[in-house]
Amino acid sequence: MQRLGYMLMGFLLLAASGCSGEAPKIGVVDVVRVVNDSHEGKKANAEVNELVKARQATLNKKAEAVEKLKNSLGSEPSKAKRDEFNKAALAYQKLVAAADEEVKKKAGDLRKVVLEHIRKALDTVGQEEKFLIIFTNENVGYFQKSIDITDRVIKKYNELQGGK
Repeated sequence: MQRLGYMLMGFLLLAASGCSGEAPKIGVVDVVRVVNDSHEGKKANAEVNELVKARQATLNKKAEAVEKLKNSLGSEPSKAKRDEFNKAALAYQKLVAAADEEVKKKAGDLRKVVLEHIRKALDTVGQEEKFLIIFTNENVGYFQKSIDITDRVIKKYNELQGGK
């Protein structure tokens, strides 16, 4: 099935190239590199890293408190001490899960915005430079580095987001 899709895509490219006087322009972009190397992508990554550091500091304090409780249990702890430790350990686990969920949500929200802006930069580069098609490198098994337009997309992306 996938092979049929590639054959169809090849046929369409050949048909399109026959319709105009110039050879079709095909580009490939590394979206991950655009995210990591663009100004807005770096800012988003830094924001997520700061959130991770803040949550990790809170978790470390709570982990120390749980560890102290564990060490104070002794060889035969009372039911009240065991209950207190279990309650603290459960609260710590819930805190870890909540922090993890918060970081995932923040990263997902920022990634969504960045990817929308990358899409606009790709559209602009594609139209301005008259590309027939632009693939992402994840969708291409092999390509000549001469058709890699990642640097141009990063530049255009930074220009488009420059005022923000």
